[in-house]
Amino acid sequence: MTGSTRRMHTGSDRRFGFTLIELLVVIAIIALLVSILLPALAKSRKFAKIVLCNNQQRQMSIAQLTYSTDFKDALSAFSWLYGKWGPEAAQAGIPFNPTANDLEAASAQAVAWMRLFSAPRNTAIPVPGGWVPHIRYSHIPLYHYLAKRLPEPGLVCPEDYRQIGYINNPSVPAAIGGVHQVYASSYNFTPAFYTPDKETPDGGRFRQGSSHRIFDFFPGSGPTANQLYKVGRRRSFEVKNPSQKVWIFDEYDRHTQKVDTYFTHYRAQPTVIMADGSTRTIRSHEANLGGYTTSAGFQTANAAISYAPNEFPLVPWPDTSNMVQDGRFRWTLGGLKGRDVGGARGF
Repeated sequence: MTGSTRRMHTGSDRRFGFTLIELLVVIAIIALLVSILLPALAKSRKFAKIVLCNNQQRQMSIAQLTYSTDFKDALSAFSWLYGKWGPEAAQAGIPFNPTANDLEAASAQAVAWMRLFSAPRNTAIPVPGGWVPHIRYSHIPLYHYLAKRLPEPGLVCPEDYRQIGYINNPSVPAAIGGVHQVYASSYNFTPAFYTPDKETPDGGRFRQGSSHRIFDFFPGSGPTANQLYKVGRRRSFEVKNPSQKVWIFDEYDRHTQKVDTYFTHYRAQPTVIMADGSTRTIRSHEANLGGYTTSAGFQTANAAISYAPNEFPLVPWPDTSNMVQDGRFRWTLGGLKGRDVGGARGF
């Protein structure tokens, strides 16, 4: 019996035991499988974020088109104008300024909505001067068509980690004087959708400023300058080539490059919403160069954007190529009558 028992234990040890070599072979196989699968999983996650980004832009385009239907073909924009402010001003504690031009009225409206609809409510948000809220805050007039909350995470690219960080920790932008940044979107509205197609001598002009973050605006001069400085008031029928005109775009290519790449860079492929409501990814350097239609007849001027990495945290320019770039679809030549993709000429 003793010998039989000893043989049974010996047989059991041989059946279930692993040698060191066998264990190392198993570990090597597992490591090989992981090395094969990880890139595929990373690509799947990347693709999922692109799909999510496009879906978010699609929801924004639906809201925009619904707005136009409800407001007699008007393009979504801030509705407070010279001498015409809404009742939300008093509700938000913002004194009415009857001499404020359209741009100043839009700034007051943006802050009023931030104060009223933020959660938790923040009645201390200031109204900044010299501010163009239309660039990254034109989604605010669409509040009732979206999720009815501010800030709106659904309008932030899933790879815009800086903006996501601002929403999750509002004290960061507040500490550097940019509390409004919490309510921003990743997606920029092109100026053609809130400024005139053609520059006028008495105001309404927007030009690219000294860097990519700065716009120069000219409210005109004289006693009627405020009335003449018109911002907003555009209608969808004014778009002549809706499938070729960029409406909203991500200022950075966050999906196809290893680092965030500014949209004017020759490698950039930002996600965009076209004026017909479609969403797509386009290569910026396949778009028309862009420019301004001046007040002197139909003479044109080139638009140039100088990229200066002055954001926090800094977004790197991908390489040492010239940082002064063509305006592309931010400054569409011909405005709403122009086209950004397709065709040899801008309009």
